[in-house]
Amino acid sequence: MAEEHGFRSASEILAQKLTQARKSRGITLEEVSKLLNISKEHLEKIEAGDFTFLPVVYVYAFLKEYAAALDLAGDPLLEQCRDELSIPTEDQVLRQVPERGERLSTLPEKPGWASYLETITDSVPLPVLAGSGLAVAVIILLVVGMLVMKAFESPGQEDTSGEAGSRTSEVEIVEEPVRPDTLAVDTAAVTSPPSVSSEPWASDVSFLPESPDSPYSKVLVIRIINDMTWVKVVADDGEIVFPGGRFTKGEVLRYEARNSFWVNVGRPSFVEMYLNGEKVPPLSERTAILGK
Repeated sequence: MAEEHGFRSASEILAQKLTQARKSRGITLEEVSKLLNISKEHLEKIEAGDFTFLPVVYVYAFLKEYAAALDLAGDPLLEQCRDELSIPTEDQVLRQVPERGERLSTLPEKPGWASYLETITDSVPLPVLAGSGLAVAVIILLVVGMLVMKAFESPGQEDTSGEAGSRTSEVEIVEEPVRPDTLAVDTAAVTSPPSVSSEPWASDVSFLPESPDSPYSKVLVIRIINDMTWVKVVADDGEIVFPGGRFTKGEVLRYEARNSFWVNVGRPSFVEMYLNGEKVPPLSERTAILGK
C-alpha cells in the first residue's frame, strides 16, 4: 500500500478514501450536499481530486467538513493535503493577527513620553526589536524622545498648576464636552441596541437589494465591532469570490449574492452580521454558509 501511495499525492489518496467511505455507508452525494450545505458539483470535483474550482483555502475547508461527516476528521492525510496546498495552519494565521487587548491606534492615549513607548512596543513586538540590528537605534531614539518630551511637558505642567481660577475654568469648559460625548457613544453601542437602520453607523448602508428586480436578492453586511479580524466571503458556491483581508473596528463591509454566502471570519466574536437587514446569530465556528 505504501508503494502504491508513493506515486500519488495525498490529495488524490484522500479523495479516493472519501469516495470509498461514502459508498461503503450507502450515502449519496445528494445526501451529503444537503447535510453539509455544499453543492453536489463541488463534492463531485473533490472526489475526482480536482481542488482548483475555488481558492484552495475554501476547497480545503469543504474537504475538512466532508471528512468530518464521514468520521475521517483525524486522518493524517488531511494535514498532508494542507501542506501540499500550502495552506497555513490556524495557529500560523492567528500569529499574524493582534491578540485581544492590543492597541491598533498609533495615536498616544496617555500624555507624555510613556504613550510613545507604548505605541512603539505595540507596533513592533519586543522579540523583533531585540533580535534585529535596529534595537540600538530604537533605544537611542526612545531616550532622546523621552528627554525632549520631558523638556516640553515640564513648563506646561508648572503653568497649569500656577494659573488663576479663570484659566482653570476655561480648561474645564473645553474638556467637559469631550468626555460625555465619548461615553454616550460607547454606552449606546453596548447597552441600547435600537433598530439597526437607526444606528449612526448604518445611516449610509443599504441592507436590502438596490432594486426589487435585481437578481442579487441577498445582501450581507458585516460590521467589525472589536479590534481587527480577517474576513473572506464567497458568493453563490464560488461564482463570485470577493477579496479577503484584515479589517479593523468600525469598518462595514457589504456583499451581494443571488442565493448564498460562504463566510470565513478569523475572530467570529469580533463581528456583527446582517442578512437582508436581519441580524445573524453569532457564529460558533470560523466558517458558515448563510442564505440557504
